[in-house]
Amino acid sequence: MSELRFLAALGVELLRHDELHAGTPTHELFQTSTVQALLGGAFDGDVTLAEVLEHGDLGLGTLDGLDGELLVIDGEPWQALLDGTLVRPSLSRTTPYAVVVPFRPAPPVELTGPLGLDELDAALGAAGQVLATDAIRIDGRFASVHVRSVPRQQPPYPHLAEVIAQQQITELRDVAGTMVGFRFPDPLGGIEIAGWHLHFAAEDRSRGGHVLSFSLIDGTAALDAVSALHVELPPAVAVGADGGSADQELLRRLETD
Repeated sequence: MSELRFLAALGVELLRHDELHAGTPTHELFQTSTVQALLGGAFDGDVTLAEVLEHGDLGLGTLDGLDGELLVIDGEPWQALLDGTLVRPSLSRTTPYAVVVPFRPAPPVELTGPLGLDELDAALGAAGQVLATDAIRIDGRFASVHVRSVPRQQPPYPHLAEVIAQQQITELRDVAGTMVGFRFPDPLGGIEIAGWHLHFAAEDRSRGGHVLSFSLIDGTAALDAVSALHVELPPAVAVGADGGSADQELLRRLETD
């Protein structure tokens, strides 16, 4: 089976910018570009934050030039700067990679810690949640959250691994806040990251970033089971038919190191 037929079987729709229309059905994701393209240094996008927000009110990503970390919570975008400070980006900014969903979760699940990233699947499973492709929001109190952000890059853009070497890690202690993100069980042909991809914002929206690790004291988790993925491909990005996929081991290290 070719990669394009493989993606179609998984409910993945590939689009170009001129094929976009406002709105995404509930329980369906909208994504700009691919993880494989981001790994290779495709840090310029053609979709604005305003357009992204037409497709979902919860999500994550980055901004053009890999300028920090992007969070979308309750339909509001936030940018995590290099030092972990959160600011409100202009809606005219563009993104080379973002994933959002019109978040319509099932009833929330109570979580009791100490609970870290490695225990999240088990805790949700014990609460009766059957995990597949899911969007998640966790609101709670955390003993600690390690977040990172990265500096804006200039062309010619390097490989993503070189940028992560420039990351700045911030430890947030005894903090209440919101964690949002997605879980994909499979690599999806280089389009997506397998496993959890989470971003965090403090309750007062002062600090946050990409989550490397956390220790949850207590909180609630709300999950939205995803039924389809719509992917907008910038002009320079293509999905081949040779079954290629992103380096998932490299992605795992970039996610948690």
